[in-house]
Amino acid sequence: MFRSSPVLFVLVLLLAGCAASRQPGAVSLALKNGGMVQSPSMRSVAEEGFGKPPWGLRGEFLLQGQPVRFERGAGRLAVFEALPTGVHTPLRLSWQWQGVESSAVCEGWTSETSANARLTASRPWVLSCRWGSAPAAMLQIGEGQMRRGKLSREGAYRRGELTLGLRSVHMLDSVVQPQAVAVGYEMLHQGAVVGSLDLSGPTPRLRRPDPAAPIGRAVTEAALVLALVSEL
Repeated sequence: MFRSSPVLFVLVLLLAGCAASRQPGAVSLALKNGGMVQSPSMRSVAEEGFGKPPWGLRGEFLLQGQPVRFERGAGRLAVFEALPTGVHTPLRLSWQWQGVESSAVCEGWTSETSANARLTASRPWVLSCRWGSAPAAMLQIGEGQMRRGKLSREGAYRRGELTLGLRSVHMLDSVVQPQAVAVGYEMLHQGAVVGSLDLSGPTPRLRRPDPAAPIGRAVTEAALVLALVSEL
């Protein structure tokens, strides 16, 4: 019977630690501790997994049986990393629901470096997306607040009179220290969390209202964009 030596075991741990230090979000993935911290309003909502990162330049996956297609401006794209040089349209996205296609085009640009950004290594840039299907919708997210030494990402999604707030989440269950990059996002309506996107596992996990309702559609479209500009 093969028996691994203590030296070999320590070497494996060291190599795993080095690999994790090179990959954004790798600490979150390695912990496998139940995911991002969920607000009380989301704890009883069922999760839906979708996609299988790394995303690459283009691809297709299903969300509750509905096809989602995307094209990205770079093989690696994340709002907690620098915007790749020469990429002005980081994402194109289409999603079908009940026979109706919803398409978005997203632009990106690097904002002026703020005092908060100079204190961190998160290199914020702005992502702005537009959907042309009536009523037209827009999403924008960029630099947020400094929380416990970590620079968040915050923004909003608007379609007609409906507005969702967007904010990154940096806390994992059973882990005291916040993570440098987002382990997920929350979507808020009138101050209450109505949707969440957990990015701490091998695939994104979405909690949302009924997608047939306007607020469910809004949460879905915002979550798809945020997942596709995140590298796990």
